[in-house]
Amino acid sequence: LTGLGAAVGSLMFVGAGGHSLAFIEGLAAGAMLTMIAQTMLPDAYFKGGSVIGLATLMGFLVALFFKSF
Repeated sequence: LTGLGAAVGSLMFVGAGGHSLAFIEGLAAGAMLTMIAQTMLPDAYFKGGSVIGLATLMGFLVALFFKSF
């Protein structure tokens, strides 16, 4: 099903501009981050306590820094 979705998306956005593709990729990345956070963060809070929120934020900011660097 994922392969079919990728093929359809590839055909639908053949002539899309850079801004449109960036928006779509950002939306997809946000959806993936949300799914991962929804699955993993409750267990992390249970085991690690309230410092997990700060650790998650710092990890995200470090990833953005290295991506833009």
